[in-house]
Amino acid sequence: MDTKSKILKCALELFNSTNTQAATTNHISKKMNISPGNLHYHYKNREEIIRELYKNMQSEYTLLPHEFPNTINELFEANEKSFKIQYKYRFFYRELLFLLSRDAELKQVYTQDAIVQRTRYKTIFEGLSEKKILIFKNSDEINYLVDMILLIEQFWSSFIKIYTNKQTNIDNAIRQIEKIIQPFETKGLV
Repeated sequence: MDTKSKILKCALELFNSTNTQAATTNHISKKMNISPGNLHYHYKNREEIIRELYKNMQSEYTLLPHEFPNTINELFEANEKSFKIQYKYRFFYRELLFLLSRDAELKQVYTQDAIVQRTRYKTIFEGLSEKKILIFKNSDEINYLVDMILLIEQFWSSFIKIYTNKQTNIDNAIRQIEKIIQPFETKGLV
């Protein structure tokens, strides 16, 4: 593993175990037993490390059109995979609004990705509707469902932290998504 990858791995561990403000580049370099100058040779600052971690998370997370779920079970499997990836990078969603407020570049990239993700979900649900797996009265119901799923995905970590003071519970998040999809399922075809 090269030094850049080791820095990212160490930063991810520190960010997840504390937070991005408590884990400075000095903390990262100290834990790695390298000089701060060596770390800054590879990454200018903590924000650059966070952006690189976000990019890595997105590359693990993004579904290509040929990978879109064709059944409810495939949809739930894709959601489970996405929550596992989110857990791996849990600092990001736990601190989402703070991170976006401090880094305009990250905010721009994240906002673009969120719009693409919303479109991706709409396409998936429209496809499941065409196959009569899900039934929607109108496009507003699809938009509602997409928005609810995105709210759960993006803010589940914060929700759990506020109300239970525990780490993210992936199973509960997946069940929440299953429950909001359930009213739209066609009986007997799932």
